[in-house]
Amino acid sequence: MKLLKIVTILIIIYFVGFLFFIKRINDFSTPNPIPEADGIVVWTGKGGGRLEAGVDLLLKKKGERLLISGVNSEISLDEIKEIIAIPEKFSNCCLDLDYEAKNTIGNAYETTAWAKALGFKHIILVTSAYHMPRAEIQMGATTNQIKITPFPVFNQTEGKWYLDSNRIKRLLQEYTKLLISYLKYVTIEPDKKVILLNNNIS
Repeated sequence: MKLLKIVTILIIIYFVGFLFFIKRINDFSTPNPIPEADGIVVWTGKGGGRLEAGVDLLLKKKGERLLISGVNSEISLDEIKEIIAIPEKFSNCCLDLDYEAKNTIGNAYETTAWAKALGFKHIILVTSAYHMPRAEIQMGATTNQIKITPFPVFNQTEGKWYLDSNRIKRLLQEYTKLLISYLKYVTIEPDKKVILLNNNIS
């Protein structure tokens, strides 16, 4: 009986936390005004609008270069240029593609390596709003020397998410991964965090 009560309490805590997670991502907004950073990074994944947002920031000269992290290995540079409709003068000078990252941890690692290699101290990070909380944790695990300006793209959480079973599933999955990331990276010593980059939380 006692075990049942504990399980029930944990389930309640989980779902109350989920509601706070939904509120947090719905409270996100794009920065206004948009600051000028050293670079712009887009993390690819489910949910459209990320690439377009990143290119728009580059065209507005909010960063010197644009990194698209987590590009499918089967997509060529020319195909990417066509997909994002970026002017050639920008794609030739200011576009970088990362084919190595396979998950959020990889995105954070490759983003940090890219920024450090270029001497960037401030980047604008573009990803879906529902993904931004975990993105911030993962970036915090890889570096505390680079300023991150979140630029959330809204798609998965707009409208009545609770009426869409696929959206509920996606949000629950992301929330669970966020909890795992939080427990994994916030509760350990800072100098041990980067060691965990080889794990495979997708």
